[in-house]
Amino acid sequence: MLENSDGVLYTKKQVPSKLILIVSIVVGFVLVVAFLGIIVNLLFNYNDTKNVFQLKGTTDQLFSLVPHVMSIIIITIFLLVFMVIINTKIKKADPLKKPEGLVLAVILFVSTIDKFAVDMFGEKMKSLAPYIGYLAVYLFSANIFGLLGFTPPPTSNLSVTLSFGISTFLIIRYYGIKFNGWGHLTSLFKPFLLSPINIIGEIAFPFTLSLRLFGNILSGTLIMTLVYTGIAGGFNFILTTIFGSNLGIGELFAPFVGVPFLHIYFDLFSGFIQTFVFILLSSVFISSAAN
Repeated sequence: MLENSDGVLYTKKQVPSKLILIVSIVVGFVLVVAFLGIIVNLLFNYNDTKNVFQLKGTTDQLFSLVPHVMSIIIITIFLLVFMVIINTKIKKADPLKKPEGLVLAVILFVSTIDKFAVDMFGEKMKSLAPYIGYLAVYLFSANIFGLLGFTPPPTSNLSVTLSFGISTFLIIRYYGIKFNGWGHLTSLFKPFLLSPINIIGEIAFPFTLSLRLFGNILSGTLIMTLVYTGIAGGFNFILTTIFGSNLGIGELFAPFVGVPFLHIYFDLFSGFIQTFVFILLSSVFISSAAN
């Protein structure tokens, strides 16, 4: 029994070891993946020839989803549920007590995004902080979605990344006109001889921004697919040599042969870096247009 500063006795609890924490995270992640796989398997049939998920009991194309759309739906549902949980936690939190756990993490995240927005845009454009926060949450979630394995990351589809690129492009134009008037657009024709190059450069921006994100995430997805295919093929060959027949279980060995370390780079590290680069480039161009 210990006594705190208020004279209240309490029992000292044993702090969980790092090993238990890591195991808990891994087990929780496996359970989430398994739960998602069960839900998708119960609701949809996967058509190998058409590469689509078809809602069970239907044959119409209206009820079919390509893998990228399935990924977007899963991420959206998870983020909505997560936001509801955060909202409930914040409402129940005592404002007079020191925040901890999930509430503390949310406060740190919001404070970091607000500080980043003020440093990049100044107080006059602090209202852009929610957009930056949205990019950080959604893009990072989408980039690391390859960890689940059964559907590709949404950002490995050009239509998804191009949507974010166009959104940023429109915000750049909006704040450029808001703070600099129509001179923001007429400056593209100064000097007049270079106006074609200036216009092409401006139009190309959303495409280069989206292609950079798309290319990096897609390349990681393809590399991991090749790794899984190679390991599975290798183990199937070895098992066929030993037992004389192809058991078709080589895929079960892939997650245990160095693949987790590759996921750390191609999904976690690369996903974080690409999210940060997208946000940083968007912020720099928005700030430049407004000043």
